[in-house]
Amino acid sequence: MSLFSFYLRFLFLITPFLMFSQFEFNGVVKDNDTGTELEKVLVVVKPLRINKAGYYGGVYTEKDGLFSVKTTYDLPLQLVLTKKGCKTKKVRIRDKKTYFNLTLDCEQETIEQIITERKSDNDNDGIINSEDECPDEFGVKENNGCPSLDSDGDGILNSEDNCPDEVGDVDNNGCPWEDDDGDGVLDRDDDCPNVPGEEANNGCPLEVDISNLISKENSIILFQANSHVLNETDKSSISNLAEELKKYSELSIVLEGHASSDGSESYNQNLSEKRANSVKNLLVNFGIKASQIKVIGYGETQPIDSNNTSLGRSNNRRVVFRLSN
Repeated sequence: MSLFSFYLRFLFLITPFLMFSQFEFNGVVKDNDTGTELEKVLVVVKPLRINKAGYYGGVYTEKDGLFSVKTTYDLPLQLVLTKKGCKTKKVRIRDKKTYFNLTLDCEQETIEQIITERKSDNDNDGIINSEDECPDEFGVKENNGCPSLDSDGDGILNSEDNCPDEVGDVDNNGCPWEDDDGDGVLDRDDDCPNVPGEEANNGCPLEVDISNLISKENSIILFQANSHVLNETDKSSISNLAEELKKYSELSIVLEGHASSDGSESYNQNLSEKRANSVKNLLVNFGIKASQIKVIGYGETQPIDSNNTSLGRSNNRRVVFRLSN
């Protein structure tokens, strides 16, 4: 068979289908006596006489009685309506009318049952069963009759929760309270919400007597000659001091490095700075913010004892702590 012959044969076969016109009919079905809109009425559109190709369809009416049905058969047609408890009805269509207000003669018992069902509210939540997705559970309209959700489990329903995915407080509309300064005291209870403080002082920093914070014994760190290395005793002392200083993040710490007169002035200046930085680095390792610490090297310019004796020079090789608000 040639390609042209095949094309003609194919065109011959599909032409009747291409020539079909399509009708769509819409309308509403009600009870004849009460005017009650009828749901689940089967509406079928059929030709009066089946004498050529085409298709016809059927649909069920919705809860408001509405329907929309299509066919490719040509006029004349008929609509056939059936529902249990109602008489079957046939409506002829001879013109191109597309919308129909139709009625069925239904038994009184059928209509009463429909009306009862439409008014029923099994869970007494004010939402009738036909509109309630959870007809046996007390619910809310916003959730289509189902119980309101509490996604974060904080006891505040999503419908009333401004932060439905975060555990919050009922007094804060379901949202967690902020703690802007990160001191563990919630802003609502914090008299100093922007400054880290202590719970015992309502979220404010404790007032500190600087003179008592550092004793004479731990305000000075001594070093060996030509060294900026801290010994274990000094490290332990600095660790204890750091634990106290962490409570007062508003304090500024000045570390003054000093040297004896052994060696050149430039050597001693550099050595004094190294000594102060050794103490700073250890404080930072123990949790003190580097921004709180200032380092100054004085070299050999500020001795506290005579550099003419071994003991005096030993006392001059030091780092001194000073605090200020």
